[in-house]
Amino acid sequence: MLIKTLKIDQVLENKEIVEIFLCSNQGGIRKSKKTNTMILLAKFENCSYKHRKDGDILYFTGMGKKGNQEMKRQNKSLLNAKEEGFTLHLFELYEDKKYIYKGEVELISNPIIEEQLDDNNEKRDVFMFPLKRK
Repeated sequence: MLIKTLKIDQVLENKEIVEIFLCSNQGGIRKSKKTNTMILLAKFENCSYKHRKDGDILYFTGMGKKGNQEMKRQNKSLLNAKEEGFTLHLFELYEDKKYIYKGEVELISNPIIEEQLDDNNEKRDVFMFPLKRK
């Protein structure tokens, strides 16, 4: 299957995402230099990352489960994706192992910083990346 043949709301398995995008099989932000894509997985149930929607904007929580998040690794890659020539593809999960393709998205402004609880139930600052479908 090719990236361009994916349909909105199509449900995929993790192994299919790996095969299509040539990316890692782990993590919520998966960068593939082979396809110039970044896969964003927004899990909404039983997840320490608190993504949220506001109309047609998804506030995607950055990477880092404990303590304040930092603008490095995947967070920095997501921030600079457009300048580096990477397209962003969003999947949403509402139940385990059902990855719902939501299409190509773009970062519409710089991330905002929000306070959330980490895996230790301690307050910390996280990056919330505002994404909108292209």
